[in-house]
This record gives sequence, structure tokens and C-alpha cells, in this order.
Amino acid sequence: MADLDFADLSPTSKWRVFSAGEDMRPGTSRGSGEHLMWSVSPGESTVLGDRPGGESVDLTHVRALFRLTGRRAAELINRVCALDLGEGMFPNGAAARTLFAGVVTELVRDDHEDVPSYLILPSRSYSTYIREVIFDAGTGLGLSS
Repeated sequence: MADLDFADLSPTSKWRVFSAGEDMRPGTSRGSGEHLMWSVSPGESTVLGDRPGGESVDLTHVRALFRLTGRRAAELINRVCALDLGEGMFPNGAAARTLFAGVVTELVRDDHEDVPSYLILPSRSYSTYIREVIFDAGTGLGLSS
């Protein structure tokens, strides 16, 4: 694995679920990969993968999904995002809605085999801009796609 790997996972199904009887505490996630669920606000959660039960809205075509993985991923993200990604503040399983290069974005930490990995979910209309920002910020950090 390179120091940093980037993947565009935008075609992955994404669902916003409203009070499906299974409240998640905001700022947390559970599951992994394509079967991940997280919450960044009370009474709502986002699910990757198959359509969940309960009242839900398909976000697949309105949200991009990028994965940034590697030991320097937090360093790259902190070049364009002020969120404290230190282990004590944003451990594996943490989720937040934050500004990423000035764009409101959801950020979820979903480590793979003890390697830090982050999901970045901006509005699809900003996907080209966010991708360019990531590659610009990754200059000198060993980013590969």
C-alpha cells in the first residue's frame, strides 16, 4: 500500500434514514466498508449498501463518496479541514459533519486492518472540486489513485 490511497466510491448506494427505531448517537458509526451506518445529527443516520428498513431517502446520486486510506491520511485532511483528527478526538468509528475545503461534508473514520481510512461525503456537485483539493493537498505525501 502507498502512503496514501484514494478511491472514488461514489456509485455505492447511500441512504439517509430518519428515526428507523434504531437511534444512533451522533458522531458514531458501526459496521465497515459497504455496510456502514453513521450519524452526524440526532434522529438521522446514513447507511452505505442495501436499502435499510424504515423511512429512508436515496442519496446515491446527490452525494459523492471518496475513501482516503493510509498512515498520512489525517495529515492530508488537516491541510484542508480544521477538524481535530487526533486519536483521542476522532478515533476509528467517529463521524462528523464539517467544512472540508469550505464545503459542508460528512467525514467518517473507517479503518482497514489497523490502517487509518476516512470516508469523505460531499455533495456530488462539489465532487470534482473536492477531488482536486485532495490531490493538491496530497502533493508530497505519497498520494496515489
